[in-house]
Amino acid sequence: VNRVFGPWNIPPSEGSPGRSPLSPSNGGGRIRSPVTSPGGSIYSSPASSSPSGERDYRHAEGGWLSLSFSPSSQPQRAGNNNTPTSSSRTSLDGDPIVRLLRAPRRRTSNNAGTNNYYAPTLLDALSAETIHRPSVRFKFPLAGLSSIVMQPLADDWKVCFWNEFEREAAAQMAATASPTSRGGFGSLPGGSRGAQDGGSQEKKDEKPFGVIGKENATRILLRLLSGGPKDQLELRSYFQQTYQQQHQQQGQHHGSFANFGSPSPLKQRSHNGMMNLGYHTPNNRGNASNINEPNLELTMLEYYLFLFVRFPLANTFWEMQLRQRRVGNRTASPYGQRVYSHLFSSYLNYYLAQGRVYEVTRLGVGVDCFDGTSTASTADSMSTAVNSTTALDRTSELFLRLLIEFWIEGPNVAPTTKDAIARYRGVRAGVSSSQSVINPSLRDSLELARPFNQSFNSPPSQVQNGVLSLVRHLVSDKSLRELVQSVSGCVQQRQREDRRGDSTPTLINDNDADRNTPQSNNNQVGVVPWCLTPAMTATQPSLFNYIRLGLACGVIHDRSSIFHWALETWLVWLEPWNYVMKRRAVAATRSGSGNVGSNGAHRAGEFLRNAAATVSSHHRVEYYPSYVLPKPTSPSTFTSQWEAYVVSNAHFYTVPLAIFLKRARELDFSSNVEYPRSLALIQRVLRIYSKPVVNVLNSVLNQRADVLSTSLFARHGSNMRAFCPPNAWKLVECQLDVTSLLEEVFSQYQKRRAGMDLFDRIDAKLNALFDGKVGSQEAALENLLSQVRYLVNLPLDYQVLPDEPRATRRFGLWRLLGLGTKDTTTTGAISESLLVPERGADGKLTDLGRQQIYAGLRKCNPMDVHYIGDPMLARVKSYEIPVLVELTICASKYLNAKLGLVASTPEGDVVGGTEDNALLKQFREMEEYQKVVFRFNFRFLADSRNIIFAAIIWGLVRTIGGFF
Repeated sequence: VNRVFGPWNIPPSEGSPGRSPLSPSNGGGRIRSPVTSPGGSIYSSPASSSPSGERDYRHAEGGWLSLSFSPSSQPQRAGNNNTPTSSSRTSLDGDPIVRLLRAPRRRTSNNAGTNNYYAPTLLDALSAETIHRPSVRFKFPLAGLSSIVMQPLADDWKVCFWNEFEREAAAQMAATASPTSRGGFGSLPGGSRGAQDGGSQEKKDEKPFGVIGKENATRILLRLLSGGPKDQLELRSYFQQTYQQQHQQQGQHHGSFANFGSPSPLKQRSHNGMMNLGYHTPNNRGNASNINEPNLELTMLEYYLFLFVRFPLANTFWEMQLRQRRVGNRTASPYGQRVYSHLFSSYLNYYLAQGRVYEVTRLGVGVDCFDGTSTASTADSMSTAVNSTTALDRTSELFLRLLIEFWIEGPNVAPTTKDAIARYRGVRAGVSSSQSVINPSLRDSLELARPFNQSFNSPPSQVQNGVLSLVRHLVSDKSLRELVQSVSGCVQQRQREDRRGDSTPTLINDNDADRNTPQSNNNQVGVVPWCLTPAMTATQPSLFNYIRLGLACGVIHDRSSIFHWALETWLVWLEPWNYVMKRRAVAATRSGSGNVGSNGAHRAGEFLRNAAATVSSHHRVEYYPSYVLPKPTSPSTFTSQWEAYVVSNAHFYTVPLAIFLKRARELDFSSNVEYPRSLALIQRVLRIYSKPVVNVLNSVLNQRADVLSTSLFARHGSNMRAFCPPNAWKLVECQLDVTSLLEEVFSQYQKRRAGMDLFDRIDAKLNALFDGKVGSQEAALENLLSQVRYLVNLPLDYQVLPDEPRATRRFGLWRLLGLGTKDTTTTGAISESLLVPERGADGKLTDLGRQQIYAGLRKCNPMDVHYIGDPMLARVKSYEIPVLVELTICASKYLNAKLGLVASTPEGDVVGGTEDNALLKQFREMEEYQKVVFRFNFRFLADSRNIIFAAIIWGLVRTIGGFF
C-alpha cells in the first residue's frame, strides 16, 4: 500500500501512531533505508517527517499515484518534463499497476461458459483476507482524518460516543430499579446492526445520536465499520477521557461514572513483539493509559478504501503537477492522476454496479435507505443466491459513504435550514422595527447558503472531477430510468382517474403503515414507491449542499473554480434524460490476454464490430448509456416519463437556480470575448426549465398536485432532513433577480451593437451567415425572454428595455475622421415618454432628477450610460496598436493646435486646479469636445483592421496594375 500511495509525512519519534501504519520499524524507531520504486524515483522513508517537524498526515511523494510518467516508459532526458510519452496515448487497461489495483471482474452471463481468465487483483486478496482473517486489523490514526480537512467527521463521532456514555450512565442509574439490559450502541436510529433481516426494527430514538446534518458520518461509525463502535477500543477510551474532562470542567458530579476510573481495557492487553507491527489482533492491542492520538481499527479492505478516497485530499504534488502542466502547455495528464481516475471508474462500476433490479415497494428514504431494500440481481448476473436484505453490500455502501463524507461534504459545514433562517431573522431584526416574524423567500437562498463563521475551502480539482464522475455514473444507471418510468406511469394513471372522478385516493402515511403491506382495494393508495436508487437517495442531501455551497462561494470568473464544477454537476443531475442507451458489440477476450493491443487497432476493431452488430443479429451486443451534450440554444428533451424524477428532486430545481440567478450578474457581459460565453452559460441553465418542467414544479410548489405527486414531494423533503427548504417557496419569488439579469444582458448587447463600426458589423454578419443562423443573437435573446416569462410568470407584454428611437448618425467617414461631435436624437417628448430623470446639458443629473429617482417617479435607463471624455483620448482598444495610438494622437493634437481648430488649454488648468480628480478631468474633456465643430483625428490609422484593409487594397491595385 505504501508503494501505491506513498508513505506519510510523520516524525519517527512519535511511536506507533507516528509512522506508516503498514510499515514495521526495525527496532528503536530507526528509519529504514530508502527503496527504489519501479519508476526510478526514490521513496522517502515511512518514518520521514515534514520539514517543519509537525505531523500533517499527508502522503510523501514517491508512490505510484504520484508519478508523472509511467514506470515502463520514462522520458529519455530527466530535464525534458514537457514531452508526453507514448503511454499517455495508449490505453491503461494493459498497464501492470492498473491490472494490479483495478476492481475485480464480475462474472456475468456475457462471459459465462468461456475460457476467459482474469488475474486476481489486490482487492481480491484484501477481500479474501477480510473474510478468512477478520481478526487482523490495521491502525488508522484519527488525526489522519481530522487534520486532512475532516474535522466535522471527528466531531460527529465524538458526539456519538458522548451520547452513548450518557445513555450508559442513565442505564446504570435505572438498573437498580428495573434490571433491564441496555442496548448500548445497538439502540441506534435505524435499528441495531443485526436488525437487517427484514423483520421489525427498534423504534427510533427521539434524541439524535450524532450531529444534526452529519448522519452520513454517524452511519459509517455505527453501521458500516466491521465490528461496530464497540470494537473501536482506542476511540472509546479517548472520547471517554475527553467526556470526563468536559464534565469535570463543568463541575458536574460523576458518581454514576465510577466505572470510568477502572483500569482501561487497553491497559490489560499483553505487550509482545507483535506491537511493533502496524496491525494487531484482539490479543495484541497495546495502548497507554492516556491516549493522545487514537487509532481506528480497520480490516485490510477498509484500510485500503480509506486511503484511496482520502488520497486526493492528502497530497500536495497533484496540484503542483497541474500548475506545471498549465505553465508548460502539456497535453497529457500526469500518469498518477490518469491511473487514479481509471481505478476510480472501475471501482464505481464494481461497487455501484448499474442495472440492478429493485423492488420499488421496498425502497425507502433517509439515512437508512439501504436497509430493507431488495434487489433481484444485476441484469446480467449469473448468481441465483441473492442477498434480499440490502441493495448494496456493506463494502459497497461504505465506499459510497466515504465518497460522500470525504469529497462531497468535506470540511465545509453547510448551515441547516433552521439555523440559516434564525440567522436571517436575527440580521433583519437588527435593522427593522417591525414586530412581525420575517420569513425568507426563495430569492434569499444565496444568503441562507453561506456557511457560519468560517471560510469556504474549495476541494482539489481531482475531487471536483471525481464528484462529477460519480454523479454521471448515478444518473446514467438504467435502473433509475426504469424506476422513474414505473412511478411516473402510476402517477399519471392516478391523475387520469382523478380527472375522471373514478377514484378518491386515500394516502397512507409512511410512518403509520408497513410499506410491504399490499393494498387490496384499488381506491386506496399505499405508500408511493420511491423512484430513486439507494445510491442516489443517500447522495441527494449532501450533493444538494455541495451544489449550493459551490454556487454561492465559488469564484465565478475562474473557469476551473468550484463554481463551474458545481454548476456542471448540477446540470447533469437535473437532466438524466440526456443519457440515451446505445448498443455495441461485445468482443470475446482471448484466454490470458490482458492487453488490447495498440490504441488505433483497438478503436478500429471496435468500430467494425459495432457496425456489424447494427446489421447482423449474430453478434452479441450490450447496451450502455451515452451522454448527449445539449447545445445552449437547443430545447429540453424532457418527457412526461420523467415527471416523478422532477418531483423527487424539486428542491434541486429551485434553490440552486435562485443562487445562480443572483450570482449570474457577476458574469462579464461588457467584453466582446466574454459576452458570448456568459450568455451561453445562462442559456444552458434556463433551457432546462421548459414549460412541462415548470408546470410540474409549480404543481407541487403551489400545492395543486395530485395526492401521489404530493407524497413523492413529501418523501423528497424527508430525505433532505435538516436541509429541506421551506415548502412555501415559489418560483415567482425570483422575478426581481431575473429581470435584473435580463436588463444587464440586453443593455450590454445593445451597447455592443451600438458601438460596432463597419468592420464589426461585417464580421457579425459573416459569423451568423456561416453558422446558418442569420440574426442568431436577436433570436437567442428573444427565446431567452420567452423562457423567463413562463418561468417566473412575467406579463406577456413585458419588455426588458423600453423601445428607443434610433440615433441619427453622421456619415461613417466623418465620424472616422472625428468631424462629428455626437449623435443627434430628438429629446423632450421622447424623454418624457421614457420616464427618464431630468439631466442638464452636460448629461449630469439635476437636483430635480435626483429627487425624481429618490421618489420612484423616474428611473435611469442603462442605455443612457455613455462614455465620458474625449473619444480621441480613450483607452487603447484591443484591435489598436498602442505605439501607433500614441503617435496618431500626438500628430492630431499638433495639427489642430497649429491650425487653431482647438483652443489650447494649459495642462495644469485642464480640470480647474483639480488635476488629481480623474472623473472631473474626463468631464472637462467631454465639454471641450462638444464645443468643437471640426478637427483632425488620425487615430483611425492605428486600427490594425484599417491597416490590413489598406494592405489588401494596395495589393489588389498592384496586381491589377500589373496586367496593364
